[in-house]
Amino acid sequence: MSSIPKINQLPDELLTLIYATGLRDLPSDQHQPLLALICSVCRHWRDVAIAASELWTTIYITLGRHLPATQAFLERSKGRLIDVYIRAVNTNRPIIARDAATITTITAPHISRVRTLVMSLSQYKVYTTFSDTYRSISATNLANLSIHLRRDIWQSETFPPLFASANSLCHFDTQGNFLNVVPSRTSLTTLELGNYSPIHTELQDLFNTSPYLETLVLHGFDVTNILARYADAAPIAITAPTSLKSLALNLYRSHGASTTPCCVLCSLSMPCLEYLEVVGTFGLDVDIDLKVHFGRLEKLRTLRIQHCSVLPADEEFLLSLKELRRLELVDMSPEDIRPIIVPPSSSFSFPRLSSVFFSPTGEHTFSPYRLLQLAKRCLAAGCPRFTLEVEEGYSGEIFKGIESCFQDGRIRVIESDCSSGLIREGAAGIDSRVGWNEDEDIFEGVIYVEGWTLDFDDDRWDEEEEDESEFDEEDQDGVYST
Repeated sequence: MSSIPKINQLPDELLTLIYATGLRDLPSDQHQPLLALICSVCRHWRDVAIAASELWTTIYITLGRHLPATQAFLERSKGRLIDVYIRAVNTNRPIIARDAATITTITAPHISRVRTLVMSLSQYKVYTTFSDTYRSISATNLANLSIHLRRDIWQSETFPPLFASANSLCHFDTQGNFLNVVPSRTSLTTLELGNYSPIHTELQDLFNTSPYLETLVLHGFDVTNILARYADAAPIAITAPTSLKSLALNLYRSHGASTTPCCVLCSLSMPCLEYLEVVGTFGLDVDIDLKVHFGRLEKLRTLRIQHCSVLPADEEFLLSLKELRRLELVDMSPEDIRPIIVPPSSSFSFPRLSSVFFSPTGEHTFSPYRLLQLAKRCLAAGCPRFTLEVEEGYSGEIFKGIESCFQDGRIRVIESDCSSGLIREGAAGIDSRVGWNEDEDIFEGVIYVEGWTLDFDDDRWDEEEEDESEFDEEDQDGVYST
């Protein structure tokens, strides 16, 4: 191939940059196949790739497969900070147990340089295998941790710790039962929890132990029979740290008057909150009394409501949002948002609101001229310019007609892809338990983790591995040479 000698005339640094550019936007599970392909082109490419430690810092481990590659990546990353993704997909328990023990032995000496750790595990015993080895080790550089367990989640109220310490941890994404597996949460700025239904004292303890928390995301938040869990679970006043700026809730059921006595949200004070996201469940009629559950949020700047109904009783809460700049109404019917666009009070307005995103549900038609009335009220209240954002492909000529109502350009209509908030569709939470068959194959489908998409369908790596001698178990020089 004449092109190979020509490209080999490039400096090694430029070749490395080309390789790194190809890896940059790839999912974590695609780094190994691409690097194996690069190393198979010629000896020079292989030598350049192996010498570039920055190419080997994303390590994707599937129990039951590719264990020699794990050792190669750990050695070739040469002391750099690494991002490790571990998943257990094999339903053969002896194989999982054997490989989990092997992986813990291989990775334990490198825990101090792990920057990101994502663990998607099938069984509680797999977690304990990692915990038994890791719990005496300090994860000094760990900044991002994600732990999700599919099976056996209800067998234990608490889980053994994962590390001796993780004092640099900033982002923790897990299920409620795993909340205490890290010995300290003082450095946390972002916490995502699924299957979390705390009593009042538990939520206050969460805030007390996370004094710098900025973002709290609760997937599948529920309050059913919370007070019945403990005899002493009486409501207490809960105060969030002043650092808390963003709260996102995915509600599995309505939070109306009947849930008020036991809902921890009703006792929660968030004096510095700037972003609130309330998401219902698709296909269920979910509503929430905003005033009762959130009180006065005087510093709130963005309110996002999705799959929920805004009730006439919410008028007082909405009127209190004097600093609101942005309103996002996602997957809502005209009736769901009627109290906002057709308010019961003529004085209803948001003095600082300047941007509204609206995404109607597919089965409803909606006249944008109602949103025009909201825009007019905001302009009358002092807003110099109002932006109406609509879902991509939905604006059409009828929305463009709104702009013609204001020739001075004070109202504009734009298309926007604002369909995603902090709540991730398909995230592990109460919704993931609906229709769960205990006998089904574990970890099929997709689990979304912030920044990553983990596809648990068969990725056909077994077939790839046959062709990629770079990581063949029989080619020990190819695996371990550095």
